[in-house]
Amino acid sequence: MAATFNTDDHKIFDNHTFVICGDGCLQEGISGEASSLAGHLGLGKLIILYDDNSITIDGETDLSFSEDVGMRFEAYGWHVQAVGDVSDLSILRRAINNAKAETGKPSIIKIKTLIGHGSPSKEGKESSHGAPLGKEDLAGAKRNFGLPDDKSFYVPEEVQEVFTAAAEKGDKQRVAWDAAFAEYTAANPEKAAELSRRMARELPEGIFDNLPSFTIGQDKDLATRKFSEKCLTAMCPLLPEMVGGSADLTPSNLTHFKGAVDFQKDSPEGRYLRFGVREHAMAAVCNGIFAYGGLRPFCATFLTFVGYCVGAIRLSALSQFGVIYVMTHDSIGLGEDGPTHQPIETLESLRSMPNIMVYRPADSNETSAAYKMALSKAKTPTVICASRSTVIALENSSIEKACKGGYIAVDVDSPKLVLIGTGSEVNFCVEAAKKLTAAGTPTRVVSMPCQELFLEQSEEYQKSVLPGNVPTLSVEASSPHGWHRFSHAQIAMTTFGASGNGDAVFKHFGFSTDNVVAKGQALVDFYGGGAAPDIMNRPVFNNIMGKLH
Repeated sequence: MAATFNTDDHKIFDNHTFVICGDGCLQEGISGEASSLAGHLGLGKLIILYDDNSITIDGETDLSFSEDVGMRFEAYGWHVQAVGDVSDLSILRRAINNAKAETGKPSIIKIKTLIGHGSPSKEGKESSHGAPLGKEDLAGAKRNFGLPDDKSFYVPEEVQEVFTAAAEKGDKQRVAWDAAFAEYTAANPEKAAELSRRMARELPEGIFDNLPSFTIGQDKDLATRKFSEKCLTAMCPLLPEMVGGSADLTPSNLTHFKGAVDFQKDSPEGRYLRFGVREHAMAAVCNGIFAYGGLRPFCATFLTFVGYCVGAIRLSALSQFGVIYVMTHDSIGLGEDGPTHQPIETLESLRSMPNIMVYRPADSNETSAAYKMALSKAKTPTVICASRSTVIALENSSIEKACKGGYIAVDVDSPKLVLIGTGSEVNFCVEAAKKLTAAGTPTRVVSMPCQELFLEQSEEYQKSVLPGNVPTLSVEASSPHGWHRFSHAQIAMTTFGASGNGDAVFKHFGFSTDNVVAKGQALVDFYGGGAAPDIMNRPVFNNIMGKLH
């Protein structure tokens, strides 16, 4: 942000970022990933205050943690200080000033504190970690600090004075910054307008006019990961706030948009991040970037590796951060890497999470729709699940239709069967529908790239796509769970995948035109060629206190 907006006369961005952490934080694997990357990038304005109190919930840290934290962070390329007891806060202030002076490295300051300080019986013990002190120890701690022990929720006058002074200081700094920004705006009106737009998370007018749309017979069928690359190349020049990268899978995820410059120590203006093999930190860094404001982050890995970063993705959803996750190699049809790389339960794991949009596009237009909706939802993260294998364009697809989450891809008069598919499996449904209809079972095909978005549509629209009482078969090379809301039967994965050619693996597990025909006809026969129970009218509560829908 400084490289983009600062000028010789106006430094609008010059803040430091502080982290307060403890022993438990440094035991989490993400601390190694994030700290390693920060050291590599030389993030000299990042300062960690490490509360080295040697206590976790189980007890003293020597039960499970005996590493030399200082040596570890020196190995990461950090500036390391240890200040011991900081009862005299001037010692800590000097350490912070030293950290600020070290502009080429991130800094960590080891601070020895005493947990439960002042408590007569719980000082220094794990019992003060996550539980109340209790009346006796609370009163004793107050006496030890010279406070009256007979008052609750009491703020002494001298404490209030400190906080009031801090608030007044902050107010003066804010007024000074506002004045500086007014000067900046007068001198740099275009930069200021662009910055204000970004911080408000507003998109430029007509931004989606440039999204690629597919013309059958003119454009080439490709994998949706390649259509994703086209979307990034179309959007990133028009949205300079878009920054992101891949967890060491750039050639596979295809996230290096045309003209992208790497963000490195010597190129802070760069917008492409080389996250390395650090999936958890990658997602968490994107949360931090979004929280800071003015930037719209995206990141990428294989869909099966969501397991490494799902905690941070959950935080995106919980925090209402519109991070865009590009997850390629989305099914068992990815090739010979085998079951370790073939996602089975991943889609349902993500779909079961509140406040998240999970897209599995079937062609170019659906991929463009995924990006359009992802960028339009600033308070909801989006996962775009893209294929390694080539997909066949759908004759009736469009960006507009796909923006409804589900739509009719192939229709017939008075359908006796409905097939629902996502991603590359939609083509099996299309080919099967042709055969079923020709054989006397009129079959509709619905493409549903995003269940969550489809459920946001009106009940009238949902029923127009999925009547509910027509036998309905879903086809997705993933877990069947969740599809029970939309279909009477499922062709799905109930085991892990297998190693082999993608087409052969699909066929082995029943994802073929012939099997869809056979199972579709069997479903129609099961209901005697007539109506089925209305799958779309099952009562569901939004939440335990919510309305029935």
